[in-house]
Amino acid sequence: MSIQPQRIDIINKILNILAGDAKRNDVSEWAFNMFDDDSLRLDDPVVLKYLKLLGAVDLPSTDRDFLYTDDDLRHWITEIENQ
Repeated sequence: MSIQPQRIDIINKILNILAGDAKRNDVSEWAFNMFDDDSLRLDDPVVLKYLKLLGAVDLPSTDRDFLYTDDDLRHWITEIENQ
């Protein structure tokens, strides 16, 4: 059984990407594992929303390296903190 992710866990994962301490594909895999873990009951809609977004954080884009930019990630942190 996994530990229920909290908002701070999501923020920390994003900060790790921004700092270069975590690879996007590793964070994406973590998010998918949390989302797909049947033993977890994800009650917080904010956590659920950002787990879904983090699951796509490693997707490429046609005009840049990734679909979601570092600016997007910083914006996500702000949104999470203000909800």
